[in-house]
Amino acid sequence: MDNESSSEEVPLIETNSDIENTSSTRSHTSEADDPIQEYHSSGDEAATQQCNIIYMMWMASQLSGGRVRVPEHNIGLRGDQYIQAILNGNPRTCKTMFHMEIPAFRYMCDLLRQSLIMDPTERVSVEESVGMFCLLVGHAQGQRIVGDRFQHSSEKINRHVKTVMRALHQLGRTIIRRTDIDGVHPYIAGNPHNYPWFEKCLGAMDGTMIDAAAPSRLSDTYRNHRGRIAQNVLCLCDFDMKFTYVYTGWEGTAHDAHVFLDALSRSRNQFPWPPEGYYYLVDSAFPCIEKFMPPYPRERYHRSDSYRGRQFRGYKEYFNFRHSSMRNIIERTFTLLKKRFQILTAMPRYRPTRQGMLAALELQFSEENLTGADNDAGETSEVVDMSHESASAMIAQRDGIAIPMWADRFGE
Repeated sequence: MDNESSSEEVPLIETNSDIENTSSTRSHTSEADDPIQEYHSSGDEAATQQCNIIYMMWMASQLSGGRVRVPEHNIGLRGDQYIQAILNGNPRTCKTMFHMEIPAFRYMCDLLRQSLIMDPTERVSVEESVGMFCLLVGHAQGQRIVGDRFQHSSEKINRHVKTVMRALHQLGRTIIRRTDIDGVHPYIAGNPHNYPWFEKCLGAMDGTMIDAAAPSRLSDTYRNHRGRIAQNVLCLCDFDMKFTYVYTGWEGTAHDAHVFLDALSRSRNQFPWPPEGYYYLVDSAFPCIEKFMPPYPRERYHRSDSYRGRQFRGYKEYFNFRHSSMRNIIERTFTLLKKRFQILTAMPRYRPTRQGMLAALELQFSEENLTGADNDAGETSEVVDMSHESASAMIAQRDGIAIPMWADRFGE
């Protein structure tokens, strides 16, 4: 009996050993076939730790039954790092991104800081706030795109853009001002076709259409003759292409003459009246009164309407040709302004008061505007004289320029 029991136990022992060998063989096979185990054996501890973190995040999401919260702004340079890289990098980068030279950008930030108009916050510097504003208005980017660039929330971008807008609007009251009169401007004195005929000219005035975002109930009021929702903005500029006066807020259907009279009739608008004997060049849409010289009516005016052989039919056409060449300075200024600040052709749906940011944009347009801080708005106590005597005085002054200029057109 003992022999039989021992003989039966032997196969049982062999069977257990076979099971152990089989399990060990399977374990070795699974270890060999397991890519994670093979990856762990490679010795790359950093990659292994990263894989463990991802695996733990996946397990946590499975156990919680939801998604793991991942930071939204976790790529690229932070806002302060991005600004320092721009200001200390290639100068062309600042010109491309902010549409300003590095010295002008730094000067404007220092001016805002020193004048106590704007202070840095706990986490955002003045340079970073101005950079947000320049990127938004220069490229017409949405606030979410600007927030992704500076790694901030949309709420923070909106708050700082509004702060910079108000600061620049306050600063614009001292920067946008009348040009100081000190002799004849070199733009006139250096051209024999303009000097001495236009030596009393201080600049040009015109209106331009800036895209607007108006409520639906006011869309017809703001729709101009080209079918665009826009506002009519009246501007003055000198021959350095610097804006000396900006008047915003009128609907696109408003006529230039209506905006002009409203700007001059309200003393709080602080229109920079020219001194006695001086004048601004205007087009035929403006009234012919003292200190505002329009071209001759019902005569050819624009350069495209002139003759190839310059065969003018009289002194009026010749004067209009020279008048258009001089007044073209403001047309070129408008063109450069809209190309540099693309938000003017794609205005966001801000409130109408916030769309008055145009004034701040225009003072940034020319870097020469950032060179002074004298609050000189010119004389504002004058009254608009729409009388026949005022029109006759301007006609006489215009004839006193046109007739001698026509006689001297060949330099005789």
